[in-house]
Amino acid sequence: MASSSLPIDTAELIAMYMQAIFYGMVLITVTYGMRVQLWSRDGYLKSRDRINWVMVVATLAMFTIATLEMAFGLRLNLEAFIYYTGPGGAKGQFAEISNWVNVMKTVDYGAQTFIGDAIMAYRCYVVYDRKWRYVAVPAILWLAESVCGWIAVYITATLHSSATLNEQRLVPWITAFLSLTLAMTTITTGMIVFRILRINAGVASKGMTRVGGNQRLIRVVRVLVESGLVYTVSVVCFFSLFLASNNAQYPVSDVTVQLIPITFVLIIIRADQSAAAENYAVHQSTSFPKPITFPVRRSMPDADPSQGTPISSNYPGIQIQTETYMMKDIGNDRDGWKTSELEMV
Repeated sequence: MASSSLPIDTAELIAMYMQAIFYGMVLITVTYGMRVQLWSRDGYLKSRDRINWVMVVATLAMFTIATLEMAFGLRLNLEAFIYYTGPGGAKGQFAEISNWVNVMKTVDYGAQTFIGDAIMAYRCYVVYDRKWRYVAVPAILWLAESVCGWIAVYITATLHSSATLNEQRLVPWITAFLSLTLAMTTITTGMIVFRILRINAGVASKGMTRVGGNQRLIRVVRVLVESGLVYTVSVVCFFSLFLASNNAQYPVSDVTVQLIPITFVLIIIRADQSAAAENYAVHQSTSFPKPITFPVRRSMPDADPSQGTPISSNYPGIQIQTETYMMKDIGNDRDGWKTSELEMV
């Protein structure tokens, strides 16, 4: 049992309240995010080949898990405070760690993290030209954290005793799981940001300009860092409370399940808004009869000539093409993913 000054029944009630607030945010962000992914800005449903189905499926999966987490939390509180009449009262019911509702809440956390970190690794893979050698370490960390997470779920389901998450057999696996999650998130976010800043610095060093300037990539970095920090801070808080055997870990872990889809979808929404704002600026510009952009693409030996004519550059591995840039329907438009080198969300 956790030696916490916060009783477990009080912690679970707080968890339900906090989770309800963040679930409301999930409903808003997912609804808007699905509109961005499935409809164009002029209100028309996108064709199938323009929809990024990986992002759509991930969004729906995360939303489903967040909804189940709310449902399981409500069920657990009803069982503890209304239906349970056994020894220990509500505290006794919450301490039944192998209760199917408690087990499913653990499954929800593991599954949500599994999907969220998989998308992070996928973004990193895409940013680095879909070359596996660059994401080997994140992929290994992701597999390791998944194994630790599901072992923790198995132990939780088979304990059949009164215990909390700080039960002796669980501690090593949960500790390893959270440590690997933090390492995975930090490394992948850092790799993506490094790649973007490196390309941005290469373009700036050659004195290249385009509509909107080079601040576009900086905005992408800010979106990634801000979203990554929100998720990382929530995991750090959960990890710290877990190590301190404080029952406040329950509300924090429940909120983290809701935060993962929020941060994931917010990247898509903010990228779409940024692209829309820049397109508006381009249309309002009167400097040229036709706006000219200079997006960055990695030089490819077998590049398709139909994708535009490269302008030679002395920057290693970089070409300038009159092509859609990375913030064009980022993560939503399938064509944008094909034509953009930094197709990260």
